Order: sequence, then C-alpha cells, then structure tokens
Amino acid sequence: MPVKQLELDLLPQLHNVDIRAKRHVLSRVLEGSWVAMLKGRGMEFAGFRQYTYGDDASRIDWNATLRAKDVLVREFEEYKAVSVFFLLDVNDTMLFTSTAKLKCEYAAEMTFNLATAILDAGDSIGYALFNDQIIAKQMPSIGHEVIYRLATDLQNGDHYGGKRDLKQAIKLVNGMFRQRNLIILISDFLDLSEGWERYIRMLSSRSDLIGIMVRDPHDSFLPLEGLQVVVQDPAGKSQLLIDLKQYAARYEAENKAGEAYIKNVFDTAKAGFLRVDTSRDPFDQLIGYFRKRGKFMKV
Repeated sequence: MPVKQLELDLLPQLHNVDIRAKRHVLSRVLEGSWVAMLKGRGMEFAGFRQYTYGDDASRIDWNATLRAKDVLVREFEEYKAVSVFFLLDVNDTMLFTSTAKLKCEYAAEMTFNLATAILDAGDSIGYALFNDQIIAKQMPSIGHEVIYRLATDLQNGDHYGGKRDLKQAIKLVNGMFRQRNLIILISDFLDLSEGWERYIRMLSSRSDLIGIMVRDPHDSFLPLEGLQVVVQDPAGKSQLLIDLKQYAARYEAENKAGEAYIKNVFDTAKAGFLRVDTSRDPFDQLIGYFRKRGKFMKV
C-alpha cells in the first residue's frame, strides 16, 4: 500500500524560529540526561606528558620515552562521543491518520528534529528505514551531510508502505555494529509477528535501546458517534462492518492491554520506552520523557 501523498518539508524546520527554540531545549535536556548515562564508557588516548612521582608506572610508554629521551606517560580522556541510530518503521500501518498528519509523517518529523538535536549536542546519528527489508540507511556520522541525507530519505514517498518484518530489521541492524551504541526504534508496534519480544531482548543486550511507540488517537479508541462503519485490516484486505457503540469499550480495553504488554517487553529488556500521541506536540513528549529519564538515571 504505497503512500498516496506525503506532506513532508523538513529542511525549512532547520531555520523555523519556534522549532529551533524547542530543538535547543531538547538538545540541552539530552546533554544532561541520557548522554550522561552513555558517555564515559570508554577511554581514548589524549597524548603524552612527563612522568612525575606517584604516576602509575604501567602508563609509561617506553618507545616514546626512548625517542624523547625523557620518561613519558600516556594520558587518556573519557571517550565522549555518543552514536545514535534510528530504526524507523515505514510499513503500511504507519500510513494512517485521524489527525492532520499520517503516523509516518509525524514519526518522520519527530525523527528529523530529534536527530538534529542530537547533532547539536555534538554526537553522531545514523538511521535505517524499514518495512520487510531495509529501505534506506546511513551509518552514524556527524555534520550537515547526514541530516540532509536523512531529510531526503524521509521525504521520499517511495520509501513508505509495504509489509513489516521487525525481526529481520533487528537482525540486520544488530549485525551492523561492533561497539555498543544507542538505538532508537520508532514504530506503532501494531500487528507484530509472533516472537518479536525475543528480538527486542537481543537488541537491548548489545545496545542501549529506546522504543518510541507512535499512536494515532484512533489506534486507541473509536469515536462514539453511534455510526456503523466499515473497518479494514491495515495489514490485509479483509473488511468488517461494525457498530461503533457496540465495540468501542472492548476496542479501547484491548488496545490498552496491548500497549501495556509492549511497554512491559521493553521494561523487562531493560530498555527505555516512550508512547507518543500524534495529536500532541512531539517536542513536549520527548522533552518530558528525556528529562524524567535523566533524573531517574541520576538516582
């Protein structure tokens, strides 16, 4: 089910005054919260200095000492670059809306602005768009080029639609990295295939993981106009005529239980989790989540 019309114009958001102000706040929150959790996990070589009494003798570099004819020790500093990789779901279920934006449009704008905020914080970003395969990808990098490539791929309507294979996407991404990084998985998590939970645990064991669940209001509840409507399976062609009043309560209850189960999968895997509603400002939801997460990590 290809997207009929994609209304995305991302690059002007780089210069929009209101969006830039929100993105600046988000960038500062990131620096003070999850960045603090990830940074400092490694050490990198910073240079040499003269040996002084009390220095650890194991840090003496004898080759450099011979060349300089003075006892030199190696100095290290914390490796502070954070590598963030976005794994964005673009399958058929993301091509739905009851608001001004399709879920995929909302997710694309959120991804673009979150990625820009991360770059503003001095860290690198990469991404992969997936349905039942990887549609487009970019390994983590810094600088303007990566954000322009991200905008180009997100604005390409040919990249949207199709069936989803979350397990295959996770397997491919899991094999792309040797070192631990942060992966942000963005999806509506609807109509997941059996056994997907094990792949979340696998991904979380090798990388820091945050799941962002994008939901339209009507993913959670039905309007109560008392009308009869035809609903269609987003992953197939089957249709059903239903009475909204008859099924609204059951629909809402089952969706609440489903969302709670998905959150529990991420919690059990020791991964972060955020539910965003497409009827609300994404910045408010992101800032609130990362600010809360930062306070939790400091405890």
